[in-house]
Amino acid sequence: MAKKVDVYLAELIFAYQQATNKTLLEISLDFDVTLANLYTYRKRRGNPTAKTIDKIIAGVEENCPELLPERQKKPQPSADR
Repeated sequence: MAKKVDVYLAELIFAYQQATNKTLLEISLDFDVTLANLYTYRKRRGNPTAKTIDKIIAGVEENCPELLPERQKKPQPSADR
C-alpha cells in the first residue's frame, strides 16, 4: 500500500529538518509556507493544497534533493548486459 500524502509530507518535513538543522521558522521561509501550516502538516494534520505540496517538494528539491525518492541512489544495471 502506498503512503498517504499526510504521512509522506510529515516524514519529508522531519527529514528535511534533521538534514539541515533548521528551525521550523527557517523551513517555512524555505518552503514559502506559513509557520502555522508547517506545524500542522508536520503533525499529519491539515489539508494542504496541491500548490502547497508543490512548494514543499520544490523547497526540498532545491536545498536537500537527496531526501526525495527519485533522487536517492538507484541500483545501476550490470555492465555485463
